[in-house]
Amino acid sequence: MSRYSLMPLPCRADLFEVAVGWDSGLDTYFITVFGTPVIQREPEVRLWRGNVWRDLVAAQELVAIAGQYAEVPADLTTRLEEDRIAAPHQLRQPINRVISELLGRVPEK
Repeated sequence: MSRYSLMPLPCRADLFEVAVGWDSGLDTYFITVFGTPVIQREPEVRLWRGNVWRDLVAAQELVAIAGQYAEVPADLTTRLEEDRIAAPHQLRQPINRVISELLGRVPEK
């Protein structure tokens, strides 16, 4: 799993953080957009994609969504694709088999 913290766009003062990355367990990229926290409270989650099986399978799609909320480094697509290659979804790992079974997917033999 990888995670990058992106700086919200200057016009998005209502945001605290935009987190993006690769989740090999769910075989998806993810983005979480956090609102500015209220005193003594956790930041509100404004957007959460990639929290279900294969929700975002293309790094370019993730980067396009992130660009609506945050400053995106020029090499982010490449870094995310490298993360996926370095840590691919492996159904044979016990936790991934459990997740697949819970989601009603038939495990590979």
